[in-house]
Amino acid sequence: MKTKYLCSIAFLLLLSLGFAMDFPLPEAPQLSISISGYVELPGSYKVYPTDRISDALMMAQTPQELKLGQSDISSHETGTEQQTNPIPGLREEDTKRVKTRNYPKHQALRHIRLTRGGKEEIYDLLRYYRLGDISQNPLLRDGDLIHVPVLEHIVNIWGAVYFAGDVEYKVGDTVGTMMDLALGVMPGAELSAVRLSKYQGIGSPYTVQTLNLRDEPQHREIEMHPGDWLMIPLNSRFQEKNVVSLNGGFLHQGWYVLAENATLWDAIQMAGGIIENADPENAVVLNHDYNAEPDPEFERLKLLDPSSMSPIEYAYFRNKLRQVKGKYSVDFAKVLRTEGKEGDIVLNNNDYIYLPHKLNMIRVSGQVKNPGLVPYKADEDWRYYVQQAGGYANNYSVTGIRLLRASSGNWEKTKKNQPLKPGDMIFVSDKLDRSNWVDVRDIVGILAGAVTIVLGVVNFAK
Repeated sequence: MKTKYLCSIAFLLLLSLGFAMDFPLPEAPQLSISISGYVELPGSYKVYPTDRISDALMMAQTPQELKLGQSDISSHETGTEQQTNPIPGLREEDTKRVKTRNYPKHQALRHIRLTRGGKEEIYDLLRYYRLGDISQNPLLRDGDLIHVPVLEHIVNIWGAVYFAGDVEYKVGDTVGTMMDLALGVMPGAELSAVRLSKYQGIGSPYTVQTLNLRDEPQHREIEMHPGDWLMIPLNSRFQEKNVVSLNGGFLHQGWYVLAENATLWDAIQMAGGIIENADPENAVVLNHDYNAEPDPEFERLKLLDPSSMSPIEYAYFRNKLRQVKGKYSVDFAKVLRTEGKEGDIVLNNNDYIYLPHKLNMIRVSGQVKNPGLVPYKADEDWRYYVQQAGGYANNYSVTGIRLLRASSGNWEKTKKNQPLKPGDMIFVSDKLDRSNWVDVRDIVGILAGAVTIVLGVVNFAK
């Protein structure tokens, strides 16, 4: 019985499928409409009863015109115009390419005119696009005439809104209307200090008023006019936070949000302290924001030849290359050793703390036979490390040996029994191209010139 029942259902399904294939459903009827005005492809179109004004506008423009942000071209250029253009720089490389206007950018979407049965209605299609107001995008009917005007007047809304920029003006627009069409305000918008700049005509200054929409929401009903500007400021302290980054030899690396006036020691504790192999003597604490600030003087000096710099300019340029901008002057090891009781500093937003791993080495660079890393020994001075690096190369300069401190970036002249720390670098300079004879010759020439001047003055006095 059950088998017969299932077979009957299957038979009916096959029968209905065959019936549907033999007798297809009729196509939906199409309507005839016309589109005119500022569209790329005006004319008559066939549409379905489910289509709306927005669908008609899409039919009247090519897919390229649907792209936002297309460059604005004021006129069509035919191939003939391109060839006869007297300015070669304005010719198109491809003469077959035709430039088009940016139709969507200049269409008056808030003044779409629909003529139906001899009666005209104006629709605000922008309210449909931005706010989903379906009443401003009606269904089409047979014989409808759609006209798209050219954009004439605009107002501007900027600041802490989701859709800032130029907005087409429509009679009766208010401050609230513009804020709605900008899709509302963003979190952190300071509604107590909204600025409305009223356009007074060509050659006249704007008049500015501050609106407190937070406490006086009735100001949303203030009417706006073409050329007005509305600015919604953002509270710069909205969700203000103090974020620092700890990297390297910390137990828990990462970004940390600190409380107000939190210190370096607080951050170290948040990160769980340091690991055994960390090197607090060479830790670096700097501020990213300050480090990123441009230095116009340094940028200017980078373009100059060092020989054309004054002594003070060259010293400044050299120090800028050696030292990191934005680095805090803090003894990290001291802060760690005293548990924040001495030398601690208050951290700022976007501070960066790097704690390197301990590398018990001294780097020897420059004119030595085997430059590289040499194991650190506490009781040895710089000469020991030069010897461990194979000794001097042939072209080294006796007066050109310097010690570069890893913790500060400073260069020091080498001295006897000078203490070194792991991470420091010994640099052995090569001899300059100038020979001693050239130096002696220049000095003699200067002295001879000075003597000549003195003798001339003496003779003139007689």
